[in-house]
Amino acid sequence: MRITRWRWLLVVPVLAFCLAPAAAQDRLTVKFDFLPYGSHAPFWLAQDKGWFKDAGVEPSFEDGQGSTVAVQLISAGKIDVGYVSLGAVIVARDKGVPVKAIAGILRKNDYGVLVGENTDIHVPKDLEGKLLYFSPSSVETLYMDLFFKKNGVDKSKINLTSIDLSTKVSTYMSGKGDAMFVPIPIYTIRAAPRQSRGILFADYGIPMPGFGLISSDDIIVQKPKALGAFVAAMQKAWGTVQQDPAMRVAAIDALLANRPQAKLDRTIVTQQLDSVLPFLVTPGTEGKPLLWQSPAEWEGAIAINEEAGAIRPGAKATDFYTNQFVPEK
Repeated sequence: MRITRWRWLLVVPVLAFCLAPAAAQDRLTVKFDFLPYGSHAPFWLAQDKGWFKDAGVEPSFEDGQGSTVAVQLISAGKIDVGYVSLGAVIVARDKGVPVKAIAGILRKNDYGVLVGENTDIHVPKDLEGKLLYFSPSSVETLYMDLFFKKNGVDKSKINLTSIDLSTKVSTYMSGKGDAMFVPIPIYTIRAAPRQSRGILFADYGIPMPGFGLISSDDIIVQKPKALGAFVAAMQKAWGTVQQDPAMRVAAIDALLANRPQAKLDRTIVTQQLDSVLPFLVTPGTEGKPLLWQSPAEWEGAIAINEEAGAIRPGAKATDFYTNQFVPEK
């Protein structure tokens, strides 16, 4: 049957509609803090479960080289979102770098001193007379002197040894030294080669936000819908992981399946994920939605940074974070 010209004009739009691709997803580039480990599992869970797609966003993930590098890439417009230590954001923002926290994941800070389980170090004062490793480039080093001051530690009595970030952990784990400044949870796992426990800054006068999601001022304005969708999917992922042991297994499965080239050990990454769960909620966020950030706790963090000399006095806490993308549920 011949299709007349006027009928063809009716057919073409119908064909175009039928053959058109599904609505395009908003894309985001996401930078992790480091190489794959347990805390990254909820990101891959959300990916495999289709929660990002359901929310209307398509993230692409990249391994990291530290929080500071991620902050620099975001401020340069090369990355949209970073999963980083929020302490790095405080320092960067004070220096004029246009980045801001858009969600708090580990809302209790994990900085601290890792000590050998068999040592006699139980409180900060016990560090006197011991060999303590630190890395000048690590964010936690900014608060080292304040940590000593607040806890009556005589810094001159500590064998404080500078060591490159790339070798600090392996040196300590090999049995050398008594302690090191690091993020605590992932190194207190039972699968670690050197059994250790932590002395947390947050428990000794230096409470601050922990790890979270950040973006630049420009992307916050340009891609609010995509950021909102991404944060909502991450809230769902961390909520299910927090509440359901079966979903923690699913999250680890997703991490291992998506990062086979990393040759991750299931036991280690499972313990790493379990170790951060207590850091999801703080006194100031109790009863609030996951990823929501406490204004009072941010104000306290700014005060701590001013006291440590990490930032200039007079900073406004709301310049460093926003809750606009966190679903209120």
